[in-house]
Amino acid sequence: MHYHTPLSFVLQEKNKMEFQKEKLQLRLYQQTILNSALKQNTLVVLPTGLGKTHIAIALASILYQKGKILMLAPTLPLVNQHYKTFSEFFSPQTELAVLSGKVNPQERRKLWEQAKLIFATPQTIKHDIIAGKIKLSDLSCIIFDEAHRAVGDYSYVFIAQICAQQNPSCRILALTASPGNSEKINELCKNLFIEKIEARDRSHPEIAPYVKSIQTKFTLLDLPQQLLAIKEHLDAAISNRVSIFNTISEIKINPSKLSRKALLAVKQELQKQFILDKRYGRALSLCSSLIKLQHANMLLATETVTALCNYFNKIWAEASRRKSKTLTDIVSDFHVRAAYSMALNLFQKSFEHPKIAALRELVQKQFSENPSSKVLVFTEYRDNIAPILAALEAPGIAAHKFIGQASKQEPGMSQKTQNEIIERFKKGELNVLVCTSVAEEGIDIPAVNLVIFYSPLPSVIRTIQRRGRTGRTEIGKVEILITKNTIDEVYYWSTKKKEEKLNEQISFLTNTELLQNKNENHIQQKLAFAIPEPADITIFADNREPKLNELLFSLGAKVVPSQLKIGDFILSEKVACERKKVEDFVASLIDGRLFSQAKALKESFTKPFLILEGDLERLFTAKNVSRNALYGALSSLIFDWEIPIIFTKDISETAQLLYTIARREQNKKSRSFQERFEKPILLPDAQLYFIEGLPQIGPEGAKELLKHFGSPKAIVNASEEELKKVPGIGEKRAALIKKIFDSIYKE
Repeated sequence: MHYHTPLSFVLQEKNKMEFQKEKLQLRLYQQTILNSALKQNTLVVLPTGLGKTHIAIALASILYQKGKILMLAPTLPLVNQHYKTFSEFFSPQTELAVLSGKVNPQERRKLWEQAKLIFATPQTIKHDIIAGKIKLSDLSCIIFDEAHRAVGDYSYVFIAQICAQQNPSCRILALTASPGNSEKINELCKNLFIEKIEARDRSHPEIAPYVKSIQTKFTLLDLPQQLLAIKEHLDAAISNRVSIFNTISEIKINPSKLSRKALLAVKQELQKQFILDKRYGRALSLCSSLIKLQHANMLLATETVTALCNYFNKIWAEASRRKSKTLTDIVSDFHVRAAYSMALNLFQKSFEHPKIAALRELVQKQFSENPSSKVLVFTEYRDNIAPILAALEAPGIAAHKFIGQASKQEPGMSQKTQNEIIERFKKGELNVLVCTSVAEEGIDIPAVNLVIFYSPLPSVIRTIQRRGRTGRTEIGKVEILITKNTIDEVYYWSTKKKEEKLNEQISFLTNTELLQNKNENHIQQKLAFAIPEPADITIFADNREPKLNELLFSLGAKVVPSQLKIGDFILSEKVACERKKVEDFVASLIDGRLFSQAKALKESFTKPFLILEGDLERLFTAKNVSRNALYGALSSLIFDWEIPIIFTKDISETAQLLYTIARREQNKKSRSFQERFEKPILLPDAQLYFIEGLPQIGPEGAKELLKHFGSPKAIVNASEEELKKVPGIGEKRAALIKKIFDSIYKE
């Protein structure tokens, strides 16, 4: 296939946007892949820096006349980068738009309607789809960048499903440098409806002329005696807690398998048990202590003394601010206090992990061999950056940190600052960037001569992304620092085996077409659900219920995610719902939230109800709440607060129930409703509310009285004989009503 074949077309005069095709020169492998992408939904697997984006640009240049092009990327900096790259080939700029959470919903909707090329994060698009603000029916192509993320509950999966339902003919192009293992690849292909895989590794004959070899080496380092002495104390503190934990807990911890993943799994199970039985509190506290101490041990063994001291400082500072059994347990432990003291002593003497000296030596050697070199240093922890930068202060080395944007815990770099640093790096004003994971994925950092891993990674995808920063125009080098007899060695060899297996799997999948996807009806077959036509049903939903909101949308509702003050779902002017899982119901009963929430619901809506979701066996086997207390709470909600309770077994059943009630309520009247938190002010509702307050009357009795007498005033003035004539009132109720209205109030 030749370059001019797919790209030669005459622009129609009615199209505002123009493509400057003379700027785009595709290589042979890009042309081959483009040809596949025009015919089938295609997954493109290419090493970093080999022009995946240019394939996307070429495809967009052909398909934009048929409909809008949507390009998705996982982060806003990457979205903006794609916008900038596409802007070099398409004009005018008004036909290109970036959608993000920073743009208000009304403006996003306007941009969506006006632009031909749209760039966005998947979270933004998913939010607007669920809220009914956009439809994907006018797209001709969706491009999923960093497509390896399209697994599990990631927003890419939802968007692809909705697109397949609303617009089955829309072309899908998925781009990645590292798709993951065979299971992930198969899941990705299923989730994005991929029909063809186009994969090329660095050894592929079409790719080889455009890449250089990468030399990967590792440096093995011993922990010095000073750090081993600290490790002995941390090991002792950990061993003591494991022993106590295994004595008091039914769930056991294997002392030889104290990984963070294993401990978090134990903690998660303990948290479930703790809700039902407070006696699990001691075991839960010990497990939390173990997670923190094991993390400290890992920082000591594989990172820096600085990172370890900062971590201890945070623990001690937090312990002084708030009461916590876990923190008290740690800061009062002799071995932990000794480890902290010894670490501070080393820090004050500027003693660091041997990786720091090894890294300095590698960087200095690189610049002595090639003074015009560019180097990337990757570290997992921001706390490592300061000691690394300090070690690299030397003539000829201009190093700078490169980190992500701010989080709740710590400040970061703005996107503007990131761009400025990259520009300085490109110009040669800086020649070393010390990076966190932000530099792994997609960011437009130029090719470098040397990439240093301060520590190996357990993720093969991230390893491939980091390594892909070198070996583009000249031979690249990768150096990996490994501490002997630590998790470093486990990660290094594990990832190496994973990558070897991955290359075999990609080769196999590339040469075996995804025949199961070629059936004309494969989209309908693979959809987990079919989105019905919108039924004009609106549900205001708490924005902390994303999965449930997604299911409600799949049933045909227009879901408006909101920060609800009362309830979890508002289904009409009168009807609101509080949803509780079994475990949360027990917890809210214990801490007092249950009845305060019931009160707020009852005061704000005339027809509130509660959904109790989950296994009821767990409700009645709670060891820290008696069965009588549970029955009492359920009875009080139903009879005292007049709040019905509906039981559902899972989230899908809950979604179906909510949708059914919303449809029933909203089909009664054609008018729409607004989210609100006060008592309805409609006169009939207020009149009913007033009469319902009479003893033994209730909603039905109130309606009968108002129908018979016409107004509350007439009911008050009615005689006992007149009251008896109302259906359902009878002699006793009539006497009680008359007594209430005629008796003098006494305190």
